[in-house]
Amino acid sequence: MISRLIKGYVRLIEIAIIILMALLIVAVTLQICGRYIPFVPRYLWTEELSGFSLIWIIFLGATLGVKENKHFYADIFPDDLSRGFTKVLDFIYYFTLYVVSVVFVIFGWRFFKMGCIQKSNLSGLNLGFIYFSVFLSGISWLIFLTESLVAKLKSGVENR
Repeated sequence: MISRLIKGYVRLIEIAIIILMALLIVAVTLQICGRYIPFVPRYLWTEELSGFSLIWIIFLGATLGVKENKHFYADIFPDDLSRGFTKVLDFIYYFTLYVVSVVFVIFGWRFFKMGCIQKSNLSGLNLGFIYFSVFLSGISWLIFLTESLVAKLKSGVENR
């Protein structure tokens, strides 16, 4: 049940990234066309839209990287390490990512609250919407790390 919810959440993140990438491409294309083609107007909102889209893409992409164990993971050691050393490296990896995730949750929430009282210069959009990406990524990292750790612990128990 939880696995299906997480898969659905991952799919939602993937769809959001696709939509945000399309918005980013449209906004940047309009910016470029407005700059170099005389009959295309220069839209000011495209600058904000591209920036806001990029921020969300970065944090959502980092979330998928954590889900797939490809973000914050340096594969610099050979594959034939001893089980003990591998367990030490896994502990360091999970501990570090849990600490970073908790920092993102705590300070991301403060950042979000600060953004709720600010508005963007051009569109007047509440910046809490943008700052919420930090908090959401921290929560998502905690969910995906816990899922990964539980799976790793289960596979370790089964291999004994």
